[in-house]
Amino acid sequence: MRLTSQGFTLIATLLLLLLLSGIAIGLMMMVNTEGKVGGADLQNNVAYHNAEGAIENMTSDLSAMFKSVQSPQPGDICALSSKQPYIAGVTWKDYDVRPTTGCTAPLPKNNYGQIQSGPNKDLYAQIVPVTMLVTAAQTGGQEVSMMRTAQVALIPVFQFGVFSDSDVGFYASPNLNFAGRVHTNGDLYVGVANSAQLTFHDKLTAFGNVVRQNLPNGLASSSYNNTGTVLIPTASQGCDGAKPACRAIALTEGSVTGMGGKPPQSSQNASWPSISLSTYNSKIIDGNYGNTGGTGAKNLALPFVNGTTFPFEIIRRPQPTDSVGLSQSREYNLAQIHVLLADDPAEFPGGAQPTDVRLANVANPGPDYTRGVPVPIAGLPATRRTYFAEGSTVVGLFNRDTTGIAACLTNANQAAIPLDWPNQPAAAGANQTLVPIAPVAAPLLPPAGSGTWNLLDGYLRVEYRNTAGDWIPVTREWLELGFARGTTPPTLSGNNAPAVGTNPVHPNAILILQQPADRNANGTVNGMVGAQAADLAGAGCMNPTPAPRPAELQTDATTASVLYGDFSQASSVTRTNWYPINFYDAREGEPRDIKQIAPNTNSCTANGVMNAVEIDVGNLKQWLWGTAGFGAIGPNVDFAVQNGWVLYFSDRRGMLPNPNAANVKTGDSGLEDSINRATAAGAPDGVLDPIPAGKTLSPEDVNQSGLLDSFGAKNMGLGFYNTAAPNIGNINAAILAAAPDNPYSPRINTCSTTARKNWVSGARHGLKLVDGALGNVPVRKDLVTAAKPLIGGFTVASENPVYIQGNYNSDATDPIWAGGNDVISKHANAAVIADAVTILSNQWYDRISMTATPTVADTRPAATTYYRVAIAAGKNMNFPFPNWESGTNFGFGTDGGVHNFLRFLESWNGVNLNYEGSLVSLYYSTYNTGAFKCCTYAVYRPPVRNYVFDPDFATPEGLPPGTPAFKDVDTLGYRQLFAVRDK
Repeated sequence: MRLTSQGFTLIATLLLLLLLSGIAIGLMMMVNTEGKVGGADLQNNVAYHNAEGAIENMTSDLSAMFKSVQSPQPGDICALSSKQPYIAGVTWKDYDVRPTTGCTAPLPKNNYGQIQSGPNKDLYAQIVPVTMLVTAAQTGGQEVSMMRTAQVALIPVFQFGVFSDSDVGFYASPNLNFAGRVHTNGDLYVGVANSAQLTFHDKLTAFGNVVRQNLPNGLASSSYNNTGTVLIPTASQGCDGAKPACRAIALTEGSVTGMGGKPPQSSQNASWPSISLSTYNSKIIDGNYGNTGGTGAKNLALPFVNGTTFPFEIIRRPQPTDSVGLSQSREYNLAQIHVLLADDPAEFPGGAQPTDVRLANVANPGPDYTRGVPVPIAGLPATRRTYFAEGSTVVGLFNRDTTGIAACLTNANQAAIPLDWPNQPAAAGANQTLVPIAPVAAPLLPPAGSGTWNLLDGYLRVEYRNTAGDWIPVTREWLELGFARGTTPPTLSGNNAPAVGTNPVHPNAILILQQPADRNANGTVNGMVGAQAADLAGAGCMNPTPAPRPAELQTDATTASVLYGDFSQASSVTRTNWYPINFYDAREGEPRDIKQIAPNTNSCTANGVMNAVEIDVGNLKQWLWGTAGFGAIGPNVDFAVQNGWVLYFSDRRGMLPNPNAANVKTGDSGLEDSINRATAAGAPDGVLDPIPAGKTLSPEDVNQSGLLDSFGAKNMGLGFYNTAAPNIGNINAAILAAAPDNPYSPRINTCSTTARKNWVSGARHGLKLVDGALGNVPVRKDLVTAAKPLIGGFTVASENPVYIQGNYNSDATDPIWAGGNDVISKHANAAVIADAVTILSNQWYDRISMTATPTVADTRPAATTYYRVAIAAGKNMNFPFPNWESGTNFGFGTDGGVHNFLRFLESWNGVNLNYEGSLVSLYYSTYNTGAFKCCTYAVYRPPVRNYVFDPDFATPEGLPPGTPAFKDVDTLGYRQLFAVRDK
């Protein structure tokens, strides 16, 4: 048996070895195969992620390109295809981005549609559809193709009921009910006065945080009248009508547990994502400034905005160094009408032109206005002329010879004239005994020592763009339509004027610069008002008694400039025929909300004395339509591109070069030293206020330069002489002192006598819109004739503050206030885009703002007024409530909130302010820098606010011309392509 079993073990061993070898070989083959498969899988994954990253890179490049170029060409988009990222081992077989219309066909214009995704879903925007294709190939031959579709959306800002580039505050207001979306690129402070109700009707988005526990100045809501009911919809139209889906947000339901800020000064609310996304179904969302914890809100910025170029540039004059995006965004470049004023015509864009006109009685390069401006008036000879306003040291004791020019050679047959007679001598003639009433040929501008000077001065340019794109000067044409009015602004246009409230001086004037000299400030002018005869026949004469000019303000041997009060520029409280249009802005003039008491009840400050250029909006419409009496030029102004007109206004008279910006005039007033929260008096201290916690800027640094720009005080108040003060107390002399320049002190003792009548020397010039009631705001005549429901519109853009006086684009007869439809043929899509916007009621009087008590709002009672206009303007920054202020004025340190974004200067106590439009804050005010102040009521008393969002702005056809637009790139989705490719 043993012999027969020999060799079995060997055989078994060999068989086992063979089996194990097979297993080993199989295992090795499996490992190798799995390795190869895994490697290929890995490479496929790498290729997938490379393609995905490339798509994201392409999207980022697309977004950046649209942020730098307002209106790119198809080639600009397609050029992004050359910006392939470098990744080792990757070859881009496809890297293509293009509009759906291709790289050569023009981009679709007016391709408006609703945004399909993201936080701005359902807003209308101009849509540019874009496709992106990427194929990433690895060295091992693995390829992944991916395609993305996107919308580049240009979102018009006036689609929002409220928009702000900085914090938005709803706080401590009476009942407020405002439709329209709300968005802020900062924090959203949500509150309302105790026992009051704030109702929102649409989505709220904040790129920062939602704050419930505090006011914007840091005060606690629970202690400062801010715990009323705030209703927010939980579904579309949830707070409309019977409020079917409308919920009150609790005081503890903000996205932060306390104060906001960047970074927030309190912790994130852990319950916020559920509150925002579930409880409110994303009807209120935040972004936490792009950090963890936000619920989806985006930052919406103008295309050109970066760390050095800021949103206020849209209202500034253009510069040669402008980027494409900035140039395309400036309202100056969008406008078809320019109205520009400057101290030197070389400062106008493009330099001086022969057609620029000096606002003085001198021979211009074009028209000779040494004997006044010819202003044709119906019923009067064509030779009638009107002088530009001049001041004089000749006061009182005038007599009028009624027997004709011959009697001017004697002193006989003279009769007393009324104190307010407006046609006092146009040439003061300190070296003449008798002065003709009518203009004289020479000398029109005697040496300064003779006691006359200009009250307006500066250079004017008015031009328009025709349909061919050419700019045509019309300065002379506008001036010769007239430039003066009565003691109150007109309320209806010249061709449709009622007996009361119109312009009795120059009925067809568009641009109004002066008014008759109401010397005793009683609101009426005795004697004839109007243009002067060009000849001397029958004119009579004056026998003036010259008054001594005031003493030199500062005697020295080196100061040669007349701006510093040397004898060569005498001051006076009198004028010849005309006064400038001056009024007092108490918000600008008073550093604190303090009422002046006797004996200073009529005192004011140089900082608050504003000089206005008025635009008669109704007459502008008649000019644009070519109405009889207004010439045939207006219809040549292009209106098709903007579906209406944009008028750009800039008055840089009195503005000084900014020493912190290459010593050039930038559009800033140079009056940033205006907060000074450390002191109750608010006197300028010459240094920037500290940057508060949670902020990135000093509250005084409104132009975001990092420097205090206080240069504007240096030439303030040079036309005013404080008759009751010693020479050294005069504001002109005060600027020579070592202390920081103070435009608030010393006060002008008699605002009525001094400030009302005199030349405004510094950067204190604004635009006033008058005669703009329903039917007077320009609309397209061709669309009116065709009976279209929307008939175009009119936008005023200004780097100066704008004051809207009286009804604008609406009135008591407008059916919209009772829920009715627009008045066809009368309602314009209107907007004002300016440094700041102040609302003046139908009962505002410039005179009363200076003759009563300028620091008591109750002396300026308002009347019910109606406004239908989108407003884009600046405001001041929020800053911490100072410990010296009383609890009564707990709003100090805020920007006033949404309810005070429209600025007021009157007592609206119990009076309705009816406003329909859109409230947009794109920047901080850099010209009118006065802080919000309330509630001692030196500046204003609040109105009963009837604020409504204009639903016309929710559609593209209803938007005003020149509406600024934000860029937003929304990705609609992407997919991997599995089809076989042929390249």
